[in-house]
Amino acid sequence: MGKTAVADSATPATAAGELTAATALLAIDRRWSNALFRAGGGVPRPVWKLFELTGDGLVWLALALGCALAPATPPPLRAAWANFLAAWAVDLALVGLLKGTVRRARPVYNLRSDFAVVVAVDHFSFPSGHSSRVSFVALLAWVLLGQTRPGLCACVAAWALATAFSRAAMGRHYLSDVLAGLLLGVATVGIVTRGTYSISGLAVSQQQSEAAYSALVRAWRAVAAAAGT
Repeated sequence: MGKTAVADSATPATAAGELTAATALLAIDRRWSNALFRAGGGVPRPVWKLFELTGDGLVWLALALGCALAPATPPPLRAAWANFLAAWAVDLALVGLLKGTVRRARPVYNLRSDFAVVVAVDHFSFPSGHSSRVSFVALLAWVLLGQTRPGLCACVAAWALATAFSRAAMGRHYLSDVLAGLLLGVATVGIVTRGTYSISGLAVSQQQSEAAYSALVRAWRAVAAAAGT
């Protein structure tokens, strides 16, 4: 009985300790995020908006589709863009699921007048979709080009980190949202490469991407022919 009573009385204390630790971590997160936002106030807003644009999901989707569907794109490059599109879709699903589940409000100092909401979950802060996106872009670039163009990959990585932390600097996200987004991007590439983080593990092969491209071309021609009759 005595041991049971001690165990039962320890449970609330443990829970209270965990709650206190979580509260302390959130307070640190808010304090550091606010400090980064204040520091970012010294940078002209258009600079942060440019970073925001370069990490925008719709911009990357348009670029990837344009390159993947261009007739002049070589088959190996088309396969690379096909895997990019797969990563884009996985990233979109994971970010949307987490935002809708956690439902963390964005910082109160987020400037809403220049903030575009595409879907409902964009109202929420955790995790940062821009951070997860640039993270998978940089890591996928390393998987594809790390052996042949390490300098280019280093530049992409620098851009990715700058874009990710600009999310906190311009007040869109808390710092923890950014860090979680960066980790989520790593997980996304892990899924697309089937855990190998190598070219050999990519989910979409060149043969598959060419078959899909040929099917789309045939479908387009069939629609065009039907429209012309």
